[in-house]
Amino acid sequence: MEFILISLLTKLSASLRLLNLIKINKLKMMKNLMLATILAALCFQGYSQDVSNLILNPSFESTSGKLKKLKQINIASEWDSPTALKADLYSTEKDLPVSAPVNNRGKEYPMDGDNYAGILAYSYNNKEPRTYIQTQLLSPMSKGVEYCVKFNVSLSDLSKYAINNLGMYFGKEPLYLEGKGDIIFQKEDEFRNVITNVENKVYNGRYNWETVCAMYRSTGKESYVTIGNFYNNKDVKVEKLGKLDGFTGTQAPSAYYYIDQVEVFLIEDISDCDCSNQMNKINTESIIYHKDLVKQDGNYTLNELVSMGTVYFDVTRSSIDKMFIEGLDKMVDLLNENSDIKMEIHGHTDKMEFSAIKKDPENELLINLGINRANKIKNYLVKKGISEDRLSTFNHDASQPVSASYSELSLAKNRRVEFKIVD
Repeated sequence: MEFILISLLTKLSASLRLLNLIKINKLKMMKNLMLATILAALCFQGYSQDVSNLILNPSFESTSGKLKKLKQINIASEWDSPTALKADLYSTEKDLPVSAPVNNRGKEYPMDGDNYAGILAYSYNNKEPRTYIQTQLLSPMSKGVEYCVKFNVSLSDLSKYAINNLGMYFGKEPLYLEGKGDIIFQKEDEFRNVITNVENKVYNGRYNWETVCAMYRSTGKESYVTIGNFYNNKDVKVEKLGKLDGFTGTQAPSAYYYIDQVEVFLIEDISDCDCSNQMNKINTESIIYHKDLVKQDGNYTLNELVSMGTVYFDVTRSSIDKMFIEGLDKMVDLLNENSDIKMEIHGHTDKMEFSAIKKDPENELLINLGINRANKIKNYLVKKGISEDRLSTFNHDASQPVSASYSELSLAKNRRVEFKIVD
């Protein structure tokens, strides 16, 4: 019921914005009335099985003004760039250098319609500033709700490099950088609002379109999305490519991508998103998050010391990695020094593990994974001499994530056991 209400409100808000975008001076009053009636009807028709794309002009088909040269992404209605250096717009109805399929960067047919955008996502030694595309969502996002995010990319034929980390940023306000330059995030809380593809592969396809697909859990009221590369070059995986046969011109020492068909839509379950097929194939590669141990000779309260002892786990595993033994032994010392306290041990899984459990409830590897992790920690402490009646375990599955995105790092942070002193 909650999902249906959010979906309905989203459509109502989106439709109101659509109505505001109608150019009344070009329509007769009766046509406006008819259009308003149709839009209102669409809000209520089939809302339980269909959720609208929150991107107003997803394939850049709606334009205003004359497209004649590069750096005119703002010709596409509702789209712009957040820096002084504008992204490009290409069209099958225009001439070089902004034509399609053949243009100044190579050759690519639109994935949908007649138009697509183009951004510079990487430049060797930062010789050229990056470009980005940005738009306002039809309606603000709802806090704690899951959204499916997709956009399609194709590496231009004359690019010498290909990269990973192509992403979409969600913000309450539009990004803005005065002058030309790169928008590079440094803080962890900024990256929480950036999605990259589940596999975060290097996009080296120069013959067709590849889909960047991921899930995003809203922090609430995000109203703008920006597409581009928000990572420092040292954090980007770069692949050098040879020149394709049949293309004249010099390869550019950069990674330039065409962009088409952008989608953001509300979902009830991750299985409602096409990329969930990739996500449900749990990556069994060893990935364990780890923070440096904090020295316990600082001015920390008992609760703070306990909270620093979080133990993280490998994908689908409940075994304790040896890197956490030192920290657990310090937890034993802390409990021995404070013999009057009791401790709660809270086990968690990541979203992908929990989704796999729901799809395969007989999987012995995944059933009760959260509580099994908590019990593993409890058993270790008991073996070290801590009385069992001082310890209690709890299972939260994936209901309390500390990181909202679906990147490998975020998922690794959520596979954990936390400790809490009982008052």
